[in-house]
Amino acid sequence: MEQQFRILEIRSGGVLVQSPDDVDIILLRIPNAQKYVENEIIRAEAHEDDSLAGWSGPVVVASSIDPSLIGESAPQLVDCGGGDFEMSEVVSFEDSEPFQFALELYRAGDTRQAGRQFRSFLTDHPLHIDSYHHLGLLESDRSRVGRALKYYETGYRIGLLSLPKDFAGRLQWGFLGNRPFLRAAHGYGLTLERKRRWLDACEVYERMLEFNPNDNQGVRYLLPEAYLHSRSEAKAKEALDRTDVDGMNLYTRCLLEIVEGRSVEALRWMCRGLSHNRHFPGLVLDERPQPGRDEAASHVTMGGADEARDYLRRLSRHWRKAAPRRFLTRVLSAAELKDRLRRAQELEDSLEGLPVGDRRSRIVDELFSTFAEDAIPDIVSACRSQL
Repeated sequence: MEQQFRILEIRSGGVLVQSPDDVDIILLRIPNAQKYVENEIIRAEAHEDDSLAGWSGPVVVASSIDPSLIGESAPQLVDCGGGDFEMSEVVSFEDSEPFQFALELYRAGDTRQAGRQFRSFLTDHPLHIDSYHHLGLLESDRSRVGRALKYYETGYRIGLLSLPKDFAGRLQWGFLGNRPFLRAAHGYGLTLERKRRWLDACEVYERMLEFNPNDNQGVRYLLPEAYLHSRSEAKAKEALDRTDVDGMNLYTRCLLEIVEGRSVEALRWMCRGLSHNRHFPGLVLDERPQPGRDEAASHVTMGGADEARDYLRRLSRHWRKAAPRRFLTRVLSAAELKDRLRRAQELEDSLEGLPVGDRRSRIVDELFSTFAEDAIPDIVSACRSQL
């Protein structure tokens, strides 16, 4: 006999569950109970052995995240006009006090007690997105990727429950009520990547950009990289074409031009990349070991060597293929590029400790002009023989 249950509480050696069509709460003694999360849906089958009659030793045959089966009201959607909407959690100010207490514990570093408080809060408010987001953070910090994924997914899917069919509005970051949902979506996408579920991550990122086109969370950098990992180069380029390419995405566009064999265009994009971060091309050719993919930096300096290392960590297997390495070896041997990189380093060094003033302004202007857009034709002309 197979039956469906919603998990209410995780216990040692089992889970407290409730059938969607029954008010009774029972304890299912199942192995690996700690891999499940609150409000996850499981389908369990009674064991055939007579000595395990009833539900003392069931077999879980499937599990899923489906908050529509919880039976509570999803966050309300408020029309703010002009195509903008805001999600409003269905929790009164007074009822939110235990959640605020959990947040204080979390920020104070008492993660164990914070986790208990967030889970306790979900008992009364099982569709509270922000609780799932913070539980996802807690599990991510403990490297429990599977549980983190389930918490983030639950928060994400609760938000989707709030949207009418064929929703075409925006859920912008500027409206505070949308932030728990967007944060849960972001965590879900990142954790899908950690599980190597690249196309699933791309689907989440695509929707996030539709909801929040201003992209306060930097999803435009994650999306083309995830498409590259899924071997969908055309979609990666398409994703880049939909945005103003900036930051380390300039190098991603360069990489795609190299893959397509368009060396001149690749050089143009590399020059644009150098205007943002001059450390990256040399780093690709550096044979010394680099951090692994899961060793993400907590923060990086824009234009710094740490930013270049973090980017290479994510796309190392693409940049260190034969074609990109050959391209970089050729163009970096060109005298024009060598001279410009050397001069840029001299200018950057001369800024160290230099106070604000006319001299600093002149040096900064020259530094930015080294690989400015109007310098690219001269660089391409001088390096053409190396392509």
